[in-house]
Amino acid sequence: MRSEMPRDGRVLWCLRRRRTDVHCVLHAGSAPVEIQILHDGDVVVTELFEEERFALGWAQSYERRLREQGWNDSPISKAS
Repeated sequence: MRSEMPRDGRVLWCLRRRRTDVHCVLHAGSAPVEIQILHDGDVVVTELFEEERFALGWAQSYERRLREQGWNDSPISKAS
C-alpha cells in the first residue's frame, strides 16, 4: 500500500537508484523522535530515538550505506 509523503516531518535526504526514490524523514516534535525511510512513498523502516542527535546519526549512517551501494542524490531533492 502506497502512502503519501508525510507533511509533518522534515526530509533529511533523498536518494535515487534506477527509478526508485528513497526519502529519509525526521519527525521531531516530541519524544520519541522518529525516523522513517520511504521507498517511492511507502514506509519501509521506522526507527524511534530518545534524542534527535541519535536519530540524525542513525540517518546519516543509513544514507552512507545506501551511497556505498550505488544510490545517488535524487532529482526530487533538488526540486524542493
